[in-house]
Amino acid sequence: MDVEKLKSLIREDYEVIDANETISKVVPMLEKWESKSAILVEENGEVIGVIRERDLLRGCVMVNPHETKIKHFVIPTGILSLDDLTPEKVARRFVEDSTPFVVVRLNGRYGVINIDDFLNLLKSELSDVRAKDVMNPEVITVLRDATVAKALATMRTNGVDRVVIIDENYKVVGIITGKDIIDRIFAPRKKARTGDFSGEKEKSLSIKVESIMSYPVITAEKNDSISEIIDKMIENNISSVVITKDGFPEGIVIKKDILEYYLKQVTPVKYTYQVVLKDVELDEFEMDRINKDLENFLDRFKEYFGEAILFVYMKRHKEFYRGLPLIYVRLKLASDKGVFFATGEGWGAEYALHAGLRRLERTILEHKDLQMDKKMIKRFYEDVFSDFVSI
Repeated sequence: MDVEKLKSLIREDYEVIDANETISKVVPMLEKWESKSAILVEENGEVIGVIRERDLLRGCVMVNPHETKIKHFVIPTGILSLDDLTPEKVARRFVEDSTPFVVVRLNGRYGVINIDDFLNLLKSELSDVRAKDVMNPEVITVLRDATVAKALATMRTNGVDRVVIIDENYKVVGIITGKDIIDRIFAPRKKARTGDFSGEKEKSLSIKVESIMSYPVITAEKNDSISEIIDKMIENNISSVVITKDGFPEGIVIKKDILEYYLKQVTPVKYTYQVVLKDVELDEFEMDRINKDLENFLDRFKEYFGEAILFVYMKRHKEFYRGLPLIYVRLKLASDKGVFFATGEGWGAEYALHAGLRRLERTILEHKDLQMDKKMIKRFYEDVFSDFVSI
């Protein structure tokens, strides 16, 4: 990708707000999200991160927006310099910060790169890539007559922010995200209680998901190009596309999947890993232990995988046990043998990581056994029928 084209994506369409301002000061800015403007958070004259729409909505619902400060919901983000701008660094910031904008330091000011603009620029480099190369085949689903509470619990258990809704025949009929639940249940409920409007019926978590799900679902097939999927995401202002066959879910592609695939292609080393922490604090000793565990894991399978990159995402839950936080871990191993996923949960980062790695190892070993079975069957047929095959 040409660096000058990358620089042309930089916008100065953003708002800056002080970290000590209250959430209520930022709420009016939500209207600008349709124009894809960014909200940067500043403290002591320095930009410390960005505010995402879903975090603002969550803040308005869960706390008093007139008293709670923005700093409690800011997403810290690395800031790139203009002279050091590369496609790889931009993609890495999107993946590691989980924000829709990358902040670039200009001469005495800032600029932002929007994730949709960046993906649109990436299309030419991904023209030969298919959905099946990028998608997560483990689609998290709930039935259309399940409750919203069930959908929320499913999201938390699997560490995802969306679930696909299926009917009694297991065909895709809708999709629901955490933001949908906040928008359509929690936010109206709070407004009704505070008298912001009348006549609004409060919705409960016990209602069925089909009553608030988004439909029809934007779908694609596994042989569709990633370029086409990027177009669908941008045109429909969505962050995921469900991969289906005859209406049945086969996978799902989110924007982060595309960026992770791109990083795998441009990463010069054969085996590497990336760790993203969300509200998880690790000291140097703990980080060294985790790094060694990941290196040992990849080393065990280096002869099986030609190339591999392991993405590790850790998130802290609110629960504690004997001083240890409950940690959720999501693992994604992208390799030339395929893409493997696993999750884990436990008290403390190391225990959670080990739980996830054990599940990932089982998934890999099952794949190896399956490939071995296929080779044995093929060899059997070649041996038995070789005399009857003419060349």
